[in-house]
Amino acid sequence: MKLNKIALALFAITAAPLAANAGVTISPLLLGYHYSEGASDEQAETMGAGGLYKENGLYTGAALGVELTPSTQFQVEYGVSNTDAVNDAGTISLDAEQEMISGNFLIGTEEFTGYTDNAFKPYVLVGAGQSKIEVEDAAGNFVTGSKDTIGNLGLGAMYRINDALSLRGEARAIHNFDESWWEGMALAGLEVVLGGHLAPTVAVPPMQEPLVVTAPVVVVVESDLDSDGDGVPDSIDACPGTPMNVVVDERGCPVQVDIEDTLKMELRVFFDNDKSTIKNQYKPEIAKVAEKMREYPNSVASIEGHASKTGPSAAYNQRLSEARAVAVKSMLTNEFGIAPNRLSTVGYGYDRPIADNNTEEGRAMNRRVFAIITGDKTMTVEQTKDMVVQ
Repeated sequence: MKLNKIALALFAITAAPLAANAGVTISPLLLGYHYSEGASDEQAETMGAGGLYKENGLYTGAALGVELTPSTQFQVEYGVSNTDAVNDAGTISLDAEQEMISGNFLIGTEEFTGYTDNAFKPYVLVGAGQSKIEVEDAAGNFVTGSKDTIGNLGLGAMYRINDALSLRGEARAIHNFDESWWEGMALAGLEVVLGGHLAPTVAVPPMQEPLVVTAPVVVVVESDLDSDGDGVPDSIDACPGTPMNVVVDERGCPVQVDIEDTLKMELRVFFDNDKSTIKNQYKPEIAKVAEKMREYPNSVASIEGHASKTGPSAAYNQRLSEARAVAVKSMLTNEFGIAPNRLSTVGYGYDRPIADNNTEEGRAMNRRVFAIITGDKTMTVEQTKDMVVQ
């Protein structure tokens, strides 16, 4: 017994300097119920003395520990169980004391689930130590005993009231390795932490290099250039410089298409009374007709002559209207080179007036030549993107 107390005292003296540091734990009082009658046969065989075994009893103890991590600590625990030693016949009843000193690891489940702010902290207890049983008579004389190596395995939980104070509850199985018996214990107590609990280590994120945004480098390969934007690279473009909006073929050359162009044009020439001479003011208009007829080689002109109702007779006005039509035809032929067979003339006298012959203004409108020029041609042009090709 003295050796155990000396060992505990040495541990307390050694751990005392740690009390100034965070993570030092003290359980000044542990109270529990020590169950040992389940091993009565093994105890009776080991201790002899009439088949004595130790009854269940009250356990008192204390512990001193050091936190290894925020949820795991190592403790040295010393405790005593005082009860009676009896035999099955009930004829012997002596004083029995069992001392236990052990080193235990209290491993918090948060080691595996991650640290939380929850005040409830479950743990698993694993440890080993020494148990010493002494049986004495009423006079205090040693009768029998046992000194063995024990192992501890238990489940418990801390309830943290604050950073310095916690309540503790635990159920523990105790195995006697030397004599091969099991005991049990249920205990509760108070735990004090000197300097506060160890804080979980906060992972420092790695320093990130500043993000440098680099503009993409566009490498222009000369063979991919398309200077005229026609979709054909310069390297194979047979027709560089194609105008925009022009459709090109695979060689980059404009696509040629045939289109039909129709001509329909009108000419009006007005004459003085009883005259068939073309006034100079109408020559530019006749020149435009000639230009269009040269542009459209298959075009023809139908020339109609008209007169007002002022002549001596209808026959006279008929001849005057024909002369006016012939005058326009002659100018187209003689001055502008239009073939005569493309020009037809007809006179209508005063039969087709367009105004009232009873007024001077109306008669001036009726002294006229009206020509219709029609034709068409096929043209080959460069196809544009907005062109509808049939």
